[in-house]
Amino acid sequence: MKYKFLAVLVSILSFTGYSQVTGAAPTGEAGLFNSAQGGNPMLNLVMMNLRVNEKTKGGEEILGSPYLTENFIKSKVYFGEEYVGDFFVRYNALNSEIEIKETDLQEENPKRLLANQDLRVKYGNRELRFTTYITKKNETKNGYLSIISAGDSYTLYHRLAVKYSEGKAAANSMVMAIPSRYAHFVEYYYKKTGVDRIDQLTQKKGALLKILDKEIRDQVNSFIKEEKIDLSEETDLIRTFEYINSIDTSS
Repeated sequence: MKYKFLAVLVSILSFTGYSQVTGAAPTGEAGLFNSAQGGNPMLNLVMMNLRVNEKTKGGEEILGSPYLTENFIKSKVYFGEEYVGDFFVRYNALNSEIEIKETDLQEENPKRLLANQDLRVKYGNRELRFTTYITKKNETKNGYLSIISAGDSYTLYHRLAVKYSEGKAAANSMVMAIPSRYAHFVEYYYKKTGVDRIDQLTQKKGALLKILDKEIRDQVNSFIKEEKIDLSEETDLIRTFEYINSIDTSS
């Protein structure tokens, strides 16, 4: 079966090579990988340096990892509604990049999947979608979000993020050095039906009620109190949005 995986919109960038693919769409898994041929010496160097810098900086070992998991997980890749194939995937949450391999063999070099909003990757128990979102600081960014609750009124998204913190050398022998590290944290975003934007959610009751229509705020407030909802917990956050989406606002 020929998959309409448009090469003009989606390409593969190798960590050891690069090509800009145009023309006919690659077919299936082999076609997708075979389209990533050629080389650009300058970009090769840049990509190799990106990989090295994730693990060390100036020879210093960095604590933690930019990845959700270091292992490549077999995942299904879709372009729009079309199934492209199964690939071995690793998610770099620091750079918001998906690395893929055709096999799980250690000797195979991973490639970076060029982000596109038609891409969907079923990775573990999440489905990663590349999209545009707006942070609490009103900054517009692009990255991968996962839908964790969807209904008639609101859609709730999960984002895994990683922050790099620079270490500090020991000032003297009496002071311990602070190593550089990657710290994982989670953010949540929401989209109101009919509004063409995805905004970061502040996990406080007052902030949540403020984004809701006035006529349902009292109901949601009562639900949070009666159910002893902790909005810092993902399961309770999902329950709250499921309740919000269950409210009949037609009258």
